[in-house]
Amino acid sequence: MTSSMKMKASIDRADFFKKSPPLAGFLVYYDKMRSVLFLTFFLFVFGTTVFAQEKYIVRSIDFVGNKFFSKSDLGAIMLTKESPGAFYRFLYRTIHVGNPPVYFDPVVFKGDVERLRQFYFDNGFYSAKVDTEIKTDERNEAVDIKIHIDEGEYVKIDSINYHGLAKVSKNFLEKLGEKPALKIGDRYSAMSVDSETKRITALLQDDGFPFAKKDSSVVTLRKIDPGGVGASVNLYFSPGKRYRWGNVSVQMADQSLLNFDPHIVLREILFKKGDIYSQAKRAQSELRLYALNMFESAKISIPSTPPYSDSIPATISLRMRPAHQLAPELIMNDENNAFNLGGGLTYLHRNFFGDARLLSVTTNLQLQSFELVSFNSKVLKDTITVGKINFSTKLTQPYFFSNTSSLEWEISFLADKQRPYLQLVARNKVSVSHQFATYTMGYFSWDIERAQIDSLQAIPLPPGLERPQFNSILTFTLQRDKTNDVFSPTAGFFNLLSVEEGGVLPNLIARAFPNSHFPYAQYWKVTIFGKWFLSMNRSSTNVLALKAKAGYAQEYGTYEQNQTGPIPLNYRFFAGGSGSVRGWRTRELGNVAQPEYGGNTILEVNAEDRFPIVGAFGG
Repeated sequence: MTSSMKMKASIDRADFFKKSPPLAGFLVYYDKMRSVLFLTFFLFVFGTTVFAQEKYIVRSIDFVGNKFFSKSDLGAIMLTKESPGAFYRFLYRTIHVGNPPVYFDPVVFKGDVERLRQFYFDNGFYSAKVDTEIKTDERNEAVDIKIHIDEGEYVKIDSINYHGLAKVSKNFLEKLGEKPALKIGDRYSAMSVDSETKRITALLQDDGFPFAKKDSSVVTLRKIDPGGVGASVNLYFSPGKRYRWGNVSVQMADQSLLNFDPHIVLREILFKKGDIYSQAKRAQSELRLYALNMFESAKISIPSTPPYSDSIPATISLRMRPAHQLAPELIMNDENNAFNLGGGLTYLHRNFFGDARLLSVTTNLQLQSFELVSFNSKVLKDTITVGKINFSTKLTQPYFFSNTSSLEWEISFLADKQRPYLQLVARNKVSVSHQFATYTMGYFSWDIERAQIDSLQAIPLPPGLERPQFNSILTFTLQRDKTNDVFSPTAGFFNLLSVEEGGVLPNLIARAFPNSHFPYAQYWKVTIFGKWFLSMNRSSTNVLALKAKAGYAQEYGTYEQNQTGPIPLNYRFFAGGSGSVRGWRTRELGNVAQPEYGGNTILEVNAEDRFPIVGAFGG
């Protein structure tokens, strides 16, 4: 049902034309031409007489008779849009906020009607009719558009056949039936056919056929009982020759910027000589090279024409980044469930002592209550300013026993300023990350830190927090991220499980040296977190976002025995704020006496409907 598809009808013409509108031949041509000529004549007369002298805004667009597709789905196809309301037009005229008024254009609207007809036709509604009704309001210089739609019956897919797949592997055949875009019994859709051909082509390119392509799509319509129309979809492919990876070479555009060993590049890619060619591994390998933060560009290319041999060579073209870089940064985030604004400075030393190591030295300042900041000598001791100062030095080893694991060592100092207290933390952290699967990551970290809290109000600190702590904290985190966008997802999900334990190392030291006297925390903690995103329309401008978080922490030991203390403040649960429950300020929600000092249990569920308010601005 697209221009690239060959269509044939195996239905008795006399019987079919009695029950359904025609699909081919002179009757279809005559019916369409009659509608086009009438609409063209109407719009020509209407446009030249009514709109010749003045512009009319589009006040409303309504659809009547549409059952399968919503108004937003149909409106997204049209170039003619509803004009913003009078208030928003006033804002645009005065301060240029929002969108300008939309004026009616008969030529554009004529194209919209044809696009709607084609949209229904491409989605299996072979007999859909689209009629229009336009009313003018000369006093207010506006038009109201009403579009009448008779959808009719849609075509169902009754068979799907793939051709040209004789040389594929067993692994390909297993994946062929996984998550198909076309299913028998579904409504026919040209978009679904296109998605299925792209899926099969991608599977072929991951099964050793780099030059695989689609030949054609043939859709045959036929009458089915009781009184419906079925579609037989035949997809033809040309896989070409099957290849394995051949020699892989590395080309540096400018190695004077950074002395780099090519073997580091070869160990990061996900394929080697002799492996079956895979387009997915080729793309993932490029992303891995970018993740090293050593290259401005990284591209893996293969010959544009099929080689005669059964192996295909690859060339990795790289453009290096400078070895040293000093970068200022503007910070805007929702860390700690609050809006933070600040700035910082980062120094990067790439390929530090070779092996693609990355040394970074960062200092930054973030403020939450920046509108209340008082820049006096007591800025860290007042009860108004909220923010933090952080200084850290981090060394990253990207290859740790395998190219799926990396190691980080970080030494940092943090001054966390809240209204009731000031927390000073000196931390030494070692962490290992490992990629278990394409979308699944695991993290293991060991934090050794000294934390001290000073109260800034007359209200005393919770018991145990008044003494400095020496803590050792082990954390294992497993996360799976299948969202479609890092910053503004419209589909997919994100799941996280974190298990934490504090007190093992200090407890061993206390047992080995009974006369040592320093407080430390002994506790365990479990956190489960999830986010889900669901598009509510075809254009993904309306998104339902769900979030759930549950956590529990339990102390063990006592304050008197082994000098144990409470759970550290920066490892407790907090609620309220822009990233939590927005009806409360950050760290002000909780069924505890002092929610600003956190709690040991959290259960939080959120549901949001995200949609644009004016233009690209959303709510």
